[in-house]
Amino acid sequence: MRHMKKKKRSQSPDLVPHPRYGSAPIPSNVQGVSTEAILRGHWSYRSRDIFPESVLMADTSKQNFNVFPRECYVDMRKLCRSCQRPFIFFAAEQKHWYEVLQFYVDADCVHCPECRVQRIAAKRACQRYSSLILLSKPTPDELQQLVDASVLLHAQGTLKSRDRLGQLKNAALRLIPDYPGTLALVEALRNQDALPPTDGKGN
Repeated sequence: MRHMKKKKRSQSPDLVPHPRYGSAPIPSNVQGVSTEAILRGHWSYRSRDIFPESVLMADTSKQNFNVFPRECYVDMRKLCRSCQRPFIFFAAEQKHWYEVLQFYVDADCVHCPECRVQRIAAKRACQRYSSLILLSKPTPDELQQLVDASVLLHAQGTLKSRDRLGQLKNAALRLIPDYPGTLALVEALRNQDALPPTDGKGN
């Protein structure tokens, strides 16, 4: 069994904070559960940096699994796949994932809370953009939504077409010139034009 040091209950500035649970392990006060029992709780725990004092027992009848359930949950220190910053995947969060939302018990959390929020926002923006860009005569409200989605997607590097963004900018300046999103789009394109092309094609 690998040796595990007991972690102190304190806020960790190097960890990306969770909006509900913070950035430090949360002791559960569950008694009588050994570290070895926790490690047997799920096959992945032996390879994780876990906090044994945070253990929560699982209700396996509510879990979605094929062979092996998660017998318990425990706070785990992880590294975000997107931003490479450390964060904690909390036991309470896992209980919600696997028993309330019915995620498959072997599903893993690979992004920190901040990157998860950004990914969800980008997905929604992409869906809005895909539907609104097809409209030949969008209403002012629809055009505002299209501009907002374009600014977000452009900032994340998803939307790069200078021609299409330029056309949208011109339409926004003509129809909704005072909308803050229009100014944000103008500034984004100005900053993009100031950068040298990276592939020689001016994509």
